[in-house]
Amino acid sequence: MKILIIGSEGFIGSHCVSYFLEKGATVTGVDLTATARAVGYKYIPHTTGAGYNALFAQEQFDVCINASGNGSVPVSISDPVFDFTANCSEPIALLEAIRINNPHCKLIHLSSAAVYGTPATLPVKENSALQPLSPYGWHKLLSEQLCREYVQLYGLPVAVVRPFSVYGPGLRKQLLWDIFQRTKQTDAIELWGTGNESRDFIFINDLVRAFESIFKQAPMIGEVYNLGTGIEISIRKMAGLFCNMLDKNITVLFNGKARPGDPANWCADISKLKELGFEHLTSIEEGLRETAKWIKRQ
Repeated sequence: MKILIIGSEGFIGSHCVSYFLEKGATVTGVDLTATARAVGYKYIPHTTGAGYNALFAQEQFDVCINASGNGSVPVSISDPVFDFTANCSEPIALLEAIRINNPHCKLIHLSSAAVYGTPATLPVKENSALQPLSPYGWHKLLSEQLCREYVQLYGLPVAVVRPFSVYGPGLRKQLLWDIFQRTKQTDAIELWGTGNESRDFIFINDLVRAFESIFKQAPMIGEVYNLGTGIEISIRKMAGLFCNMLDKNITVLFNGKARPGDPANWCADISKLKELGFEHLTSIEEGLRETAKWIKRQ
């Protein structure tokens, strides 16, 4: 099997590369930089627009996972045009290149749970109201519509995924990384919010396995899948567990302020994903333990 990973050096993309190489696939990665990999891996410098067209004209792929784009809500708020280019213009260029050159290539497009905003009820289903709180969320929603366009008008085999809160070794941003960085300076750290905000955290290994379940089992007709565990955990509890894993006596405080673009509570309904035979294998405790092992080496 030949798999193309767009954004192969990012957190999610790099784990995809490692996983599918171990599975015996021939993997090609596209990103700004390259990391030495095992036999079976080929790196292509970051390409856009006509570059995608040339890439697919030269080589045919069975699967493409689009893990590229801007992943920062604050950046999208400060520079919405940049976010639009990364999360809308890039995906349509990729879709068009596949349409012209490799129309049988299965595309998994990464959207985001940010399209839901703050849901009225939990767990949130794929057909729940979509009410983004940031340019990032709006642009991810638009990218989903672009995928539907290419499915309905051109018959491309596409599935859209909405990851919830992904974590694990290699993630140098967001909650756990922020906690680690702050514990270097003090034993009393302050985080955004009240601590009662909640998320559905999915370990990176489980996320990549979900991709595999989708391109092997899903009909690939533009359907959308929540990628989470179906387990809601408060930020206060997650932070406390992680501080314990770091073997540090840390006091975690919250400033009571909501960060712009952040939802209050998230928990995914993953019934559709389970219908494909997927089950998450990593508990919060196991995932945090693996993350803490990695982060202590940084």
